[in-house]
Amino acid sequence: MQYLESVIESGLFDELKKTDYIEAFQQLKISGRSYGPGETIFFEGDIIDKFCIVKKGSVRSEKTYLNGEVHIVDVFDEGSVFGLAFAVSKSRIAAFDFISNEASEIVFVSMHSIRKSPYAETLNSALNYMMADNNIKMGHKIEILAERGLRERIMVYLHVLQAKAGADTVTVRMNREQLAQFLCVNRSALSNELSKMKKEGIIDFKGSSFTILKKKDKKTK
Repeated sequence: MQYLESVIESGLFDELKKTDYIEAFQQLKISGRSYGPGETIFFEGDIIDKFCIVKKGSVRSEKTYLNGEVHIVDVFDEGSVFGLAFAVSKSRIAAFDFISNEASEIVFVSMHSIRKSPYAETLNSALNYMMADNNIKMGHKIEILAERGLRERIMVYLHVLQAKAGADTVTVRMNREQLAQFLCVNRSALSNELSKMKKEGIIDFKGSSFTILKKKDKKTK
């Protein structure tokens, strides 16, 4: 029962009765592993036959191009699910690397065990909702990159985090280089723009903690 709470919080059991949680959990093949900062969980091209839950820490997905350029696709915080799209796909081939962003603990749930479970139909229904949530998250990424200006990209990203956290102050679990890669911009340009926005009273930040000082409907220059 070591990872029961993580599986419940992932949403996999949302369509089950609470009285069925333990029985359903016992029928699934679930494992866990700790990873150090920068350690790769899956490489691009790996076969992913399980979906993953971030029990502790955070994970980033990134794409490295032939010219050496790196683009961070997404960052998964504690409680987030990753790898699901590949695990349910026909090929099951990872399209990018999944890397532990810090000291992390990851829970793995075998897709084969889900399909063999007597609760398979109900669990698959929950997986569909989880996939939809991931698609919404990717939609936010498209919304961010659709902005031409760097300042606008920063603001949209912070507003997305703010809406998710339900708080004015949010934590960006990426260093400046990684944030630049996520926003598809130059690191120096990002640092300069953040400093300008802070000076102008648009945002405030200290390390990884960011606060939006101006409301969303106020346009920035």
